[in-house]
Amino acid sequence: MLFSHLPDEIFQALSGSNKTLIEAVLKDLADVFYDHAEDPIKDKSTIIESIEDTLHKLDTLSWHEDQKESFDSPKTIHDYALRIYHRLVNTGWLVEEQELYRVSVLMTPQISMLLRSLVEISRHGKRNYGATVLSILSNLEAVAKQPKERGVTLRQSAEAAREFSAHLNQILLGIRSLQRELFASRDPKAIVSGFFDLFVEGILIADYKTIKTSNNPFRFRRQILELTQDFLANPTTMGQVAQCYVDQQLITMAEAQAMVEQDCRDILQTFNNIEQRLERIDEYRYRLEKRAADTARYMDSSRPGMATKIAGIITDVAKFEHLPVMKQVIGSRFVGMASAAQPTKRREAPPPRVMTPAEVSADAIKLRDQQRRFHEARQVTVAKMQTYLEKQMASHTQKHILDFTISSVEDFVCFDHLRYVGSLGVSAKKLENVFEIQFTDQFVDVHDFVECREFNVVRRSEA
Repeated sequence: MLFSHLPDEIFQALSGSNKTLIEAVLKDLADVFYDHAEDPIKDKSTIIESIEDTLHKLDTLSWHEDQKESFDSPKTIHDYALRIYHRLVNTGWLVEEQELYRVSVLMTPQISMLLRSLVEISRHGKRNYGATVLSILSNLEAVAKQPKERGVTLRQSAEAAREFSAHLNQILLGIRSLQRELFASRDPKAIVSGFFDLFVEGILIADYKTIKTSNNPFRFRRQILELTQDFLANPTTMGQVAQCYVDQQLITMAEAQAMVEQDCRDILQTFNNIEQRLERIDEYRYRLEKRAADTARYMDSSRPGMATKIAGIITDVAKFEHLPVMKQVIGSRFVGMASAAQPTKRREAPPPRVMTPAEVSADAIKLRDQQRRFHEARQVTVAKMQTYLEKQMASHTQKHILDFTISSVEDFVCFDHLRYVGSLGVSAKKLENVFEIQFTDQFVDVHDFVECREFNVVRRSEA
């Protein structure tokens, strides 16, 4: 039986007229009993104080007599706390133990597990899929390296994969039930507010956004599938992992082997069907967003009371035998093609195509090298200019502009920049320390190529 380990009256407290107070108290008591740093057995006074703290946070207090009781109706916060405390003890949520004059309160393991599950369902916190999938991959890698010592972690990976698969189903069913609820509503405001409150905050931001980002947890799926398939294909590894199951769970080797194989197949099934699950989730998500978008568009384009105003205008116009001619009035159409909402098209994934590496032709490589060498030749560097000057000056201490030779693009660039050595910056100071450029007032034509001021290059004696 599902509830054979629970008291028969356990759910009476959550089904009566005072269930709102009981739920708020149980939610806070869960934090009190789940505190791992303290003793799980609490004093009665501590529990009553915790109930009073919860009641102080509530806006209103009202107690309904579900059954005839010998207690008077509560008047103060302390009376409410005592009434709720006795209700929890009578229905089995809390267990009292008395030792001399000291009364202790605790929760049985079954009640504690039930309360923990109910609290997790109500909170529905955001799941960290990245950490879950990464932990599965880390456990499988550990099993592959040390199957004898770490084989039992395969069981943890399988449990995490099953929980992960179940939560994907919860996202799908949550969107589907929300879609049916909103589709049945005829109130535009309720549709839009429900979309943002229930879907955007409850499902989209908490769960769906995590699996649709670029940093999604499925980027490790290929490694997980490969490791799991290797386990099934390697009898030696399977036997070593099964032996770990035998040692840890005290079962037979046949049972352990069947359990190992089932765990591997559960992991494979979970990560092999990811695309189909996400496509169904995306389909329901698209329908829901389209419904909310259409509703918001109609709300934005409509005006409250417009039908009444138009009916009044028609009634007033009907009183005239001849319709007046209205001038200087901006014409507008109340109903037309622009009134029809155009649903946004669903973005389809591009079809798969074969990627083939493109081969670069030899001519293109040759042209690219020529362009690169040409740009390198046009670059002005101090090392190039120093080499050019040393080659031209040789053993001369002085040389005229017309005595310089230009045999290449590099030579022309260096010759053209000799006049600007003083403005080339700090890096050209070593050239100025070795050579001096002496200008005259005459302009000369150099090799019928460039006309510039006449100058002489003089090697400094201290060099």
